[in-house]
Amino acid sequence: MRLAIAAVLVATALAAAGCGAVGIVTASDGNAVQGKVLFKENCGGCHTLANAGTTGTTGPDLDAAFAAAKGPLFRGPDTLQTIRDIVRGQIAYADSNPDTGTPSDPTIGMPANILRGQQARDVAVYVAECAANPHCGVK
Repeated sequence: MRLAIAAVLVATALAAAGCGAVGIVTASDGNAVQGKVLFKENCGGCHTLANAGTTGTTGPDLDAAFAAAKGPLFRGPDTLQTIRDIVRGQIAYADSNPDTGTPSDPTIGMPANILRGQQARDVAVYVAECAANPHCGVK
């Protein structure tokens, strides 16, 4: 019986370890300058981000999406880390067919695998640094 319980616990731990497999993205894991270039090329057609000079309307406005989190009421020591992880997760697990409530085009969504690996980390670092901060210093 103990062996069966141990086997179930090990299997559960292994399954849980696969969740969030993209891992944590720290500031040193990415290059914000390269992330800006990649963002403009791959993301700016759909997303608004003032620092990048993009005004996409299909996806969320990233300045607006992260403004409250980066504002004085909510910003904390882990804010940028959380935003990096959210952005990296959204890239890795894109919803290419969201329920947008738009009957004329219900398939508008983020393309799967638009960026991978280092490129995705670069964009996550850039967006965390520059969303809701148009003068973030990334050229």
